Amino acid sequence: MLRSNGIRYVFLTNGGCVPEDKKAETLQERLQIAKNDDVVKGRMILSHTPMSGWSDDVKNNGTVLITGSHPEKARQIALEYGFKRVVTPADILAECKDVFPFEHIEGEINGKPTPLPDGKRIPLLKDPYTTNVPANALKIDHIFIWNDPRDWSVDIQIIHDLLISHQGYIGTVSNRNGNESLPNNGWQQDGQPGLWISNLDMLWKTNYPVNRFGTGAFMEALKGVWSTTTNGTELQFSALGKPSNHTYKYAHDRLLQYYHDMACNRGQSPGHDTSKCHPLRRVYMIGDNPESDIRGASEFEAEDGTEWVPILVRTGVWRQTSTEKEPRYKPAVIVDDVVDAVVWALNNEGIKATREWVLSALSHTKGYVKLPPLEIGDQAGSLKDGVKYPSELEAAGARLWEGCNFIRILNT
Repeated sequence: MLRSNGIRYVFLTNGGCVPEDKKAETLQERLQIAKNDDVVKGRMILSHTPMSGWSDDVKNNGTVLITGSHPEKARQIALEYGFKRVVTPADILAECKDVFPFEHIEGEINGKPTPLPDGKRIPLLKDPYTTNVPANALKIDHIFIWNDPRDWSVDIQIIHDLLISHQGYIGTVSNRNGNESLPNNGWQQDGQPGLWISNLDMLWKTNYPVNRFGTGAFMEALKGVWSTTTNGTELQFSALGKPSNHTYKYAHDRLLQYYHDMACNRGQSPGHDTSKCHPLRRVYMIGDNPESDIRGASEFEAEDGTEWVPILVRTGVWRQTSTEKEPRYKPAVIVDDVVDAVVWALNNEGIKATREWVLSALSHTKGYVKLPPLEIGDQAGSLKDGVKYPSELEAAGARLWEGCNFIRILNT
């Protein structure tokens, strides 16, 4: 329905460790949308998707340690993004089992270890504080945590080793650690790898009746260990996913890009100057988690002045209770489900839609729909059975095309 009326939309989720197209296929199956339909394809933004746009210099010249729910799958996605050297914890343990002298999870989750890139090794140095590191020593430039690591003990140990290292050489310890004359008491001040986490969701909704821990819980565990070993020093890291500004800006830019794509579909030339098109006016964020979805939409300030309107649904993480009658981060409105959210947004744009009308629009077959009468502002239009949807809603489409846009927030 949104696509047919020229309304830009994307699907934004804190999920990850799968390719974007695979996630889109999964959503289409759940929504019973034909595989050859492009309703979802190309519109899926996962928590780590913004990393696909990182510079070629980082991708070509750096070495990345990556972990997550399935480190080997995460590695393959990173390689598809263009990162040339990607290492998993399993690779490190295969090279040097003494890094973690306990049993650890093996098999399908971690995948088959791969030799370290460029023939690198993990030397067992007699003096870990030395700066005279062998030329073939493994150096990690970036650490990526992509969604819900499974083997917390291994991952925390290796990440901690790298964060206290000299310039990212695993097995070394920086002489600057604990130096009170330096920023952050010298911790993470010696060329250690940057730490990136794909989302900070503490909880997420599953089929289990009680919310489950998410990636944010792992991060809290890592922060707790770090605080203890560094005498309370703050862990420095960067976060993606909701509610981070990185992710919201990426989604905003994607919506702007869709303006150009949809302009082409509406008969304008491919060379149309998008800078002269009508800018975004409003983006409606529909989500179920106040701490990420609603907070992110409320705090994000688009450079072009676009208004972001958060809509909270009751079908996910947040539940009204006697102790929490209102969410911590206030949405523009709280509704029962995504259908009511769309209705509210359309009404807010001056389009007199109803729940029944939206549900009818969603029951289309082969590109045709049967719809009840629809009022658009002060104009009334009657849609006839068997009349193709886009042509009959041209007035509504033109109105919505101007600035009403949606981001559907997924909780998986």
